[in-house]
Amino acid sequence: MSTADNIGTLPAASQHIATGPSRPRRWLSRLGSGLLRFVLLTLAGLVLAGIVHIVTVLRVPTLASGDAATVYAALGMNGRAELVTPPPAGLPAMLDTDPNSVTAVCSYDLAAGPLRVVARTGSLPLGLTVHRRGGGVAYAITDRAAIRGVLEFVVMTQEQLDERLANDEEGETSRELRVISPSLQGLVVARVMVRRSFDRSEAEALATDIACGLAD
Repeated sequence: MSTADNIGTLPAASQHIATGPSRPRRWLSRLGSGLLRFVLLTLAGLVLAGIVHIVTVLRVPTLASGDAATVYAALGMNGRAELVTPPPAGLPAMLDTDPNSVTAVCSYDLAAGPLRVVARTGSLPLGLTVHRRGGGVAYAITDRAAIRGVLEFVVMTQEQLDERLANDEEGETSRELRVISPSLQGLVVARVMVRRSFDRSEAEALATDIACGLAD
C-alpha cells in the first residue's frame, strides 16, 4: 500500500475517533430521561393514592352504618344466637357467607356489662368471631380450643377488664378467657361448617345453642 493511500484514509479514521465519545453521552441522556419519567410516574401514583385514602377516610361514617354489627344489632339479645342463614326477613345477607356453613349471631352492648359466650362443640367444625361496631374482627377462636367440649369467653371493654383484675383475689389467676372489645357494641358470629346436606339441621342446632348473656 502506498503512502498516498495511507494518507487518504486519515480523515475517515479521524472522523470515527471524533464521533466515538458522543455515544456514552447519548446513552446517559436516555438514562436520565427514563429516570425522570419513572420519578414523575411514582409521584403521580403517590398523589393518587393519597387522594383515594382521604376520600375513603371521609366516607368511613357512611360505610360504618352498614356493617354487620349495626345491621344485626337486634339479633341475639334474648341470650341465644339467632340464625342469619338464610337472613331474617327485611335484613340483608352477610357478604362473606359460605354456602357450606350455617351462621348465627349474638349482638351485644357492653354498656350493660361484660358478655359471657358459651358454645358447646359437636361433630361439625365450629368457629366464633367477635366483630366490633363499625367493622373489624376483635377476636377469633375455633372448636380446637374447646375444653371438655366447651368454648367459653367473656367480652368486655378495657375499663371493665381493669375493674375485673382489681377485683380478682390476690395470688389467684382467673381461668376465664377475657376478650377486649374496642367498642361498646358489637357482634359475636358463630359459623358451623356443613359437610353433607343432611348435616344442616345439626349445624343449625349447634349454632343456635350458643349462649350469650351478661357475665356474672
